[in-house]
Amino acid sequence: MHRSLVALTLSWVAAIASAQNALPPAALFQQLAPSVWTVRTQDAAGRPLAQGSAVVVGPGRLITNCHVLRQAKSLAVSRENVSYGATLEHPDTERDLCQLKVANFTAPPAAMAPPDALLTGARVYAIGSPRGLETTISDGLLSGIRRGASGAIEALQISVPISPGSSGGGLFDEQGRLIGITTAGLRDSQNLNFALPAEWIADVPARAQAALAAKPATPATGTATASASSAPKGDRVFEYRLRDRLTGIAQPVVYRLDRVNGEERIFNQGERVERAGGGVVSMKSPIGGEFDLAMPPGGWISAPPEMGSAWRLNYEARRGGTSLRMDLRARVLGSTTVRVGQRDVEAIRIEFQGFTSRPAMTGFVRGPYMAQAWYAPGLGRIVRFEARGQGGNGGAFFNIDELIELVDIRSE
Repeated sequence: MHRSLVALTLSWVAAIASAQNALPPAALFQQLAPSVWTVRTQDAAGRPLAQGSAVVVGPGRLITNCHVLRQAKSLAVSRENVSYGATLEHPDTERDLCQLKVANFTAPPAAMAPPDALLTGARVYAIGSPRGLETTISDGLLSGIRRGASGAIEALQISVPISPGSSGGGLFDEQGRLIGITTAGLRDSQNLNFALPAEWIADVPARAQAALAAKPATPATGTATASASSAPKGDRVFEYRLRDRLTGIAQPVVYRLDRVNGEERIFNQGERVERAGGGVVSMKSPIGGEFDLAMPPGGWISAPPEMGSAWRLNYEARRGGTSLRMDLRARVLGSTTVRVGQRDVEAIRIEFQGFTSRPAMTGFVRGPYMAQAWYAPGLGRIVRFEARGQGGNGGAFFNIDELIELVDIRSE
């Protein structure tokens, strides 16, 4: 009882002190705006790819979300008609934090808040470039501090509005200290948005170097073709569970990484070939049920999509002796955390809705179709996929209700 009272008193004192040191929003913005920049990326031809936000964290160093940089061949940071070329220095793709390096860059770094300064219910401010609107400030509450099984902070839940382009921006407390990096919002949920904890920023260089060391070495020039494929290290076996929810029958589905050949990942003795970001190059055996049978050309998701984005899919899938016609609209719903074995994995949730036509005795039967995929940028693959569809009647009838989810990742 005494300890609880002391803890409550300390929290109350901290809250009072925080309120007394709070900056007016206008003063806070003037102080912090020079530390938040817009990130713009281009492809090999110099065409725009994406834009996001970044926070200055040290001399010539900025932090952004890695998904902002996906497929970029060049990038720049800009503010108030001033632009600097930037390079990727340290990528921590598992946590979706990437450190950028900018030469001759003197913008002031943001001050970091200590982890114990986080108070649920406190007012917080986000500064970024939502939808390209440079250096925009918005406010809300720190709605919750989300922790993993170990008790470590994994995400900050906030009521601050988040839009495409906010990714990589700064989340600040009332004293103007950086407490998080804004990353995602759930499109259909009002004021349910998330930021990554700022305490992760200090770990980015070491984690990036460790991830680089774990990657297979690039073969030296002149090595024989047979040795150009590297034996993979680290995670090699991805075990899924496929469940037919109509019958209750479940079975394991295993994708075993045999070797790495440049950007290609060879699974199951060549039966499946993927790209590094999860795109599917080829597939001989659709062992994953509807997940494999109805897959669009190149895969359901081949790279982290921008939050709030949407696109159209109209294709015919010919696999396993079956031809399926798909007419779908896809949209990004937001991000969440998915439990995979002993890991908590950050994932982007994408919804697919439309129609499918399935072969029947008299031709094709058409019916509504809905699927959702949870794509983990840190793993470069879908960790959960569910699909439902129904159409026809009598003998010309189909009914689909399947779930496939990643349940284990291991080295062997």
